[in-house]
Amino acid sequence: MTLLETAAAELQAASDLAADRAQGNPLDPWSAMAGTIRLIASGLDSMPPTANVPVKDLHAHLTSACEALDRLTAEESPSDLAFWRAHVLDLAENARDLDARPHRTDKARH
Repeated sequence: MTLLETAAAELQAASDLAADRAQGNPLDPWSAMAGTIRLIASGLDSMPPTANVPVKDLHAHLTSACEALDRLTAEESPSDLAFWRAHVLDLAENARDLDARPHRTDKARH
């Protein structure tokens, strides 16, 4: 697996964990986070990952994705690597912010 594929696979794993946190609620912020992570993963590698990465913490997957991008050589790097790397860093920060929010025990009824 290439480093870009590794980064995308790590992001897909993080996305799955974010979706789990949303518990099927499309209005939960974690649901939006899951979709955004998937979008960035697809930008790095449009093909779904063929190899699974070991399950870790959501934040560890985001960190591993960034580390894989940092290890790319100039020849392997897409011309817009800085753009994608910045998005992964933003995702990690947003995930930390979501974790810091107080958890609601009641669900909004619509």
